[in-house]
Amino acid sequence: MMNRFTILKSSWGISIFYEIKELIGVDVKSKDTYEINSSVFISLNCKTIDAISLEYLKAGAKSIIPYLKSFPTTFVIEKLEYNICDYQPEGMYYMFREWFFKSNNMDIPPINVQYDKEANKYLFPDLLIL
Repeated sequence: MMNRFTILKSSWGISIFYEIKELIGVDVKSKDTYEINSSVFISLNCKTIDAISLEYLKAGAKSIIPYLKSFPTTFVIEKLEYNICDYQPEGMYYMFREWFFKSNNMDIPPINVQYDKEANKYLFPDLLIL
């Protein structure tokens, strides 16, 4: 079943559909696996992600490392779907965090986001990774 991450503060928003699995005690090594640190990895089983979005996804994974209880851990991104008209790469960071906290029955930290009507984009003042 696909999950959905949405931010909507205007007539348009950010919407990402996804499926993620957390594999504990497994460190998957393939050409589509990215090392977050020496014992946390992201493995992509989908091809619908650009380089900037991948960096935000990796940053989202890095941000939850303090909450992990078991290592090694591999997060397998089974599916990612989004319409470029309803998307900003920063959404990958918050999508991953929301999935992780929900999946682990933890409170989801709030997202500091504003919509800039002039620029026609969402601004995330707390997200300074790129």
